[in-house]
Amino acid sequence: MPTSHSAVDLGADPFDTPLDATLATLTPVDDRLTVAVDVLEVEARKRALRRGIRARRRERDEPTAAAVDADLARVLIGCPLLAGARRVACYSSLPGEPGTRTLLAELRRHDVEVLLPVRLPDDDLDWTARPGRPDTPGTLGVQAVSSVDLVVVPALAVDTAGRRLGQGGGSYDRALRRVPSRVPVLAVVHDDELHDAAVSPLPTLPHDRLVQAVVTPSRWLWLAA
Repeated sequence: MPTSHSAVDLGADPFDTPLDATLATLTPVDDRLTVAVDVLEVEARKRALRRGIRARRRERDEPTAAAVDADLARVLIGCPLLAGARRVACYSSLPGEPGTRTLLAELRRHDVEVLLPVRLPDDDLDWTARPGRPDTPGTLGVQAVSSVDLVVVPALAVDTAGRRLGQGGGSYDRALRRVPSRVPVLAVVHDDELHDAAVSPLPTLPHDRLVQAVVTPSRWLWLAA
């Protein structure tokens, strides 16, 4: 069975991840300045954020989770990024995550082929198609994500500059490197998990992949990424 873990070009490279200025220092090297990132401090901040978000997610009751599931589907189905999409990479939400059950059903009802992730032993992501065809193999390979029109990814938090806080396994960071720059990547979070990058930017490292949009139960936003 597929398991989840649990990115449009405006002229700049969408994978040029900005560094959190509070976590970097300028170091002279051969009369040049280079940016050195305190990796341990960034990772410590990420762990602390993950603990707090996971704790708040556990506090949501079933009626609240069901309402979030329905609202997310309504917002995303109405999002122009989905208009004309025939193949979408998405994921099956895990308990505590903003639900995708209704969204997946709506995508299929609109005849959109959905690719779901299958985590490999090395934490990379293979993909399987739903609905599948008789001539389609069980899994499509790690490169299948490069063929979609939109990528919908899970997140614990996102900020308005496109920084995404994931679960920490790095699976989506690897998978998103295979997504063409013309294909939008949209992250799914609760409303209180969307941060103002000017006030509370999320900590990032150079390998972290930016997202171009975010959807919450109340709205979707095109981000500065």
